[in-house]
Amino acid sequence: MSASLFRPFHSSLLASSFWRRARSFSSSAGRRNRSEPDRYVIEGRPLDAVRGVAIQDYIFENLSKYEDRPLFTCGLTQRSYNGKMMNDMARGFGAALLHHGVKKGDIVCVLLPNLPEYPIVMLGIWLAGGIVSPVSSSSTPDELTRQCSITQSKIIVTMPFFVNLVKSVLPTVPSLKSVIDVDPFEDTVAPDTHSFFEMTKSSAAGVEFFTSSKVDTNNDIAILPFSSGTTGKPKAVMLTHTGLCSNALQYLQPGIGLRETPERYIGLLPFYHCFGFCALALMPMRTGSHVCTLPNFDPLSFVAAIKNHKPTVLNVVTPLVQFIVAFPELGKKEFESVHTVVSGAAPVGPLLTQALLKKADNDLFFQEGYGMTEATCFTHISRERWKNTKLGSIGCVIPGTKCKVVDIDTGEALPQGKAGELWIKGPQLMKGYYKNETATRDTITPDGWLKTGDVAKYDEDLCFYIVDRIKELIKVKGLQVSPSELEDLLRTHPDIADVAVVGVNHERFGEAPRAYVVKKNDSLTATKVHDFLDKKVAPHKKLAGGVEFIDAIPRAPSGKILRRVLLANYLSGKH
Repeated sequence: MSASLFRPFHSSLLASSFWRRARSFSSSAGRRNRSEPDRYVIEGRPLDAVRGVAIQDYIFENLSKYEDRPLFTCGLTQRSYNGKMMNDMARGFGAALLHHGVKKGDIVCVLLPNLPEYPIVMLGIWLAGGIVSPVSSSSTPDELTRQCSITQSKIIVTMPFFVNLVKSVLPTVPSLKSVIDVDPFEDTVAPDTHSFFEMTKSSAAGVEFFTSSKVDTNNDIAILPFSSGTTGKPKAVMLTHTGLCSNALQYLQPGIGLRETPERYIGLLPFYHCFGFCALALMPMRTGSHVCTLPNFDPLSFVAAIKNHKPTVLNVVTPLVQFIVAFPELGKKEFESVHTVVSGAAPVGPLLTQALLKKADNDLFFQEGYGMTEATCFTHISRERWKNTKLGSIGCVIPGTKCKVVDIDTGEALPQGKAGELWIKGPQLMKGYYKNETATRDTITPDGWLKTGDVAKYDEDLCFYIVDRIKELIKVKGLQVSPSELEDLLRTHPDIADVAVVGVNHERFGEAPRAYVVKKNDSLTATKVHDFLDKKVAPHKKLAGGVEFIDAIPRAPSGKILRRVLLANYLSGKH
């Protein structure tokens, strides 16, 4: 197949002096800015942003090298796609979307589990000029309605399992006109839906796709995931083409993250989450790596995937590490192929990490990182030079990125060893929250610093540690849960007078929501509260931390809930 059919972007990045320059820097962890007033700003080594390159072209540039190499394989059915198949299907799907009336800037929601077709769907949407808005596969009707309403999506891509859920929200979202069904077996495409596989067969001949020359990469949105940010209900995060390409280049720098050689992965972390999306759906297409996808966590399927696929890199979150440590069928033999375990989304903890390293017993590198949806994916990651000697550290700031630790009260940058809020600046930062200027102003300063809401400090090696959280979000199995979202739902119960939700430690989930409820009616029970909320939220948002009834919710004079008081009472056993 001619490489020209892959349409490499207009200024070949690989051949440019920019790319050579980007790779020529040393692998230093970071440096202090010695100038005033930025003496406490920590900078990653210099690296230019990737501007003028659309994310689809960034991927297609390398995809032409992997025509015969399997890139995505379903761990359950073993259906598989190589580079040529992905190229042809993405172009066919993109052509079909254009024929369907998709225009530049149209938002397409994607409600799919981790399927090998997921990356093909993304590429096709980008080729048609659309914006990808990933939807959690555990969404309830209310959550799906809210996301589709905010984005005003015209199309949703899903699969037979979710078609009834999607159809239930159609009457409440007037903008949503079309449902595209990704049926892996091509025999149960639901009525009133369009077959994804039929669309991929559309001819791309003569079709004018949206490539770099037609994209304002600094401003045009490529992906619109939802995040709760530092506080509040989930908001749509505007990530640009420049942000995606820049973060990918940052992560590909020598000594930082991915190697530019093919790896083998287990694609279990959800693609709708920034960690899974970047590390397992996007970057493998750039590096020619092979991903064995799993649509959900099933112990036997996961173990079988490790034994059969023999991953070289394992991407994990805390609950998955707990499972690996506890499951007897996973041992030294199963980890023989693994050279690196990458952890993100929520802290694993040194004790659990040590238990994993002891079980693997093969000198693997446990690499911890930090990032957030508002920063595309990664901003910090641990380096192999300190291999497994700084457990609990999120590592150093990545190239092309700056950060500082700021006093929460004064806003002044703090020196080594002092804890404060972590602020970040770099080309991978979001453009802002979609149609939410107030939340954007609250999160990004006028001079471009992103307030993470996390309390951090750094040591003499410029390695960072997350020590607390300012923000009220609860991390359940690495997924964000907004207390205010749950409170708003619980307040609609006729027998609840007032309520507050906090995150408490949980043996299996890391953290879990716990509700403190003021009764309006004495007949209200904890069971009734659970039953009421369980019908309205995804599983990870349920009150696994428990329900407790109290006389009054502690509040500041401003009316703000004093969650720290509730948490302190919980930890002291007063409640």
